[in-house]
Amino acid sequence: MKFEVHRSTKKGITILEPEGALDEASSGELETGALEVMEEGGRLIVIDLAKATSASSHAFRMLLMLSKKLQSVGGRLVVCGARSRVDNALSLSGLKRLCCVKVDRDGALMELMVEDRIVRLAEVLSRLLGRAEQRRQALEAV
Repeated sequence: MKFEVHRSTKKGITILEPEGALDEASSGELETGALEVMEEGGRLIVIDLAKATSASSHAFRMLLMLSKKLQSVGGRLVVCGARSRVDNALSLSGLKRLCCVKVDRDGALMELMVEDRIVRLAEVLSRLLGRAEQRRQALEAV
């Protein structure tokens, strides 16, 4: 079976779905796809492992590093859809404790949509607080 990475977007969130075995070489292809998304300005990425037949330690290391890269630019990675063998490997690798892992794509999308709303609300609140502080200082100056 040939390895492929399918890409789609839903509500501003990029979904990358690897199909086939995630080994050292193919995890590099998946990482390249994710880095392209980031270069295009994408900051919210779901990696849906539903069609991944297996995953190596190289793949898990890449997912962890990708998660850290996204966090460093204000983004987030959610992994989902892992079937039994891959899910067991995720647990054994410790990745479930280090990254956000959801059972299915809907859960992953919901996680990122809620987080995106929180981030936008925090930005609005910060601007409002900044304006309130400016007004307070202006009043004190009078």
